[in-house]
Amino acid sequence: MRWIWLPLVLAACGDDAGELPVDAGTTDGTLVSDAPSGCVRDPAPADRTRFVVVAHPYDANGGRAATFEVLELSASGELTRPTPRRTFTLADRASYGTIEITPDGEIGLVALENGSLGVFRLDAEGNPSVIHEGLAGSFYATKVVMDPRGDRAWILEGNTRENGGGIYRVSIGCDGTVTDEGLYAAADLPHGLAFVGDRAVVAARDLLDSTTPGHDVHLARWGVSPGALAGADAFGDDDAIVGGTALTSDGKTFLVGDTSAFSGVPNRVAVVGVGQDALTPITVLSPIPDPQAIATSPFGDVAIVSSALDGDAIYVLDTGGTGGAWRIRGELAYAGAAPLLPGDVATISRGALRGRVLVSELSSVRQLAFRDTGAVEDLGSLQFGDGLENIGGAIGVTP
Repeated sequence: MRWIWLPLVLAACGDDAGELPVDAGTTDGTLVSDAPSGCVRDPAPADRTRFVVVAHPYDANGGRAATFEVLELSASGELTRPTPRRTFTLADRASYGTIEITPDGEIGLVALENGSLGVFRLDAEGNPSVIHEGLAGSFYATKVVMDPRGDRAWILEGNTRENGGGIYRVSIGCDGTVTDEGLYAAADLPHGLAFVGDRAVVAARDLLDSTTPGHDVHLARWGVSPGALAGADAFGDDDAIVGGTALTSDGKTFLVGDTSAFSGVPNRVAVVGVGQDALTPITVLSPIPDPQAIATSPFGDVAIVSSALDGDAIYVLDTGGTGGAWRIRGELAYAGAAPLLPGDVATISRGALRGRVLVSELSSVRQLAFRDTGAVEDLGSLQFGDGLENIGGAIGVTP
C-alpha cells in the first residue's frame, strides 16, 4: 500500500576543511564543492553484478514490518531473487522512498518512518549486515540523497522551517559508521534535492535566506558557505504537495511532481529551467495523476513518471512538442500486465546498464530502459508472489 506523503525535514552536516574549485563539479550530478567530511569512496566497476535493495513494510498479517531484501542484477540486466533470500531488519519500515548507496556499493542509507536513519553494509556477494538499525539524529529523516563522493549524505526533513525543516548532513566513515553533523540549510517543507556542480536545486517553500513568497524551487550555492542564488514559482500557485523530483542529465531542467489530493487542481509536473545563477519556470504538464517518482534519461530530454494511488500507470514525458516543448508523450507500452501501485524508482547511470530504471510496485520490481533513440522500453517484472509480506516499498540499487 502507498501513502500520500506530506513534506517533512532532513538532517546531516559536518566540518569543512576548505573549498575546492567550482569546476571540480560536473553537470552529471557530481558534487565536489568542499573538503570531504567522511571517507571518500571510489566507484565500483561500471559493469558487474549489482544489488537491488527493496523494503517489505508489511508482515504476513498486514502489520508493520521492517524487513529489507537484497536482489541480484546481473551485468546483462537479469534481475533475480537469490535462494535463500537475503534479508535484514532495521528499526522501522520504509513504505516509500529511495535507498541510497555509496559509489563503491558498500554502505546503504534509508529514511525510516520513525524519522531515524537505517544504515547497512553489503559485502562483495551482496550479503547484508546492519550498521545502525535506526540512527536517531538531530533530524526527522524523510529523504536521503547520497553525495557522489560517498563521504556524506544529505538528509531532508520535510517539516516547516519553524519545526526543524531543512537539509542536514551526515558523514560516513570508512567503517560505515554514520555521524550526524547537524543542520546544513534551513528550509520550509523541503523534498527534492539535486546537484549541478557546486550548485544545489531544491524543491521547498523556502531555503536558506531565500524566503520570497510563492517560490517553490530554489537554486543555491553549496559548499563551505551555502547561499541562495535564485528561486522560482514552478506551479504558479501554492496548491502543490511535492511528490517526485528529478534533474535532467545535462543539469538544465528540473522536474517537480505535485501529488496533492486536497487542492482540487489536477495533479501535474512542473518543468523548471536551471541556469548558472537563475531558475526559469517553463511549463506545467497536466494531468498526471499522483506523480510519486520521476526518473530522467541519460540520453536526452526524456523522463518517466510513476503514478501510484490514482493512476496505476507509468507516463513518458519528452521534448517532442511544438518547438521542442516538454509534453506528455503518453502512457508507457507495458510488457505484460500493467503496473499495480508503481512507486519509487532507482536508476543506473553507468556502464552497459546505463539508463536502466527499477520501479518498486505492489509486489514486484519492474525494469525499464531508456534508449538512446528516445524510446523507453518495459523489460518486464520480477514478481515476489502473493502474501502481504511480499508488498514492496523503498528501493535502491548499487551504483
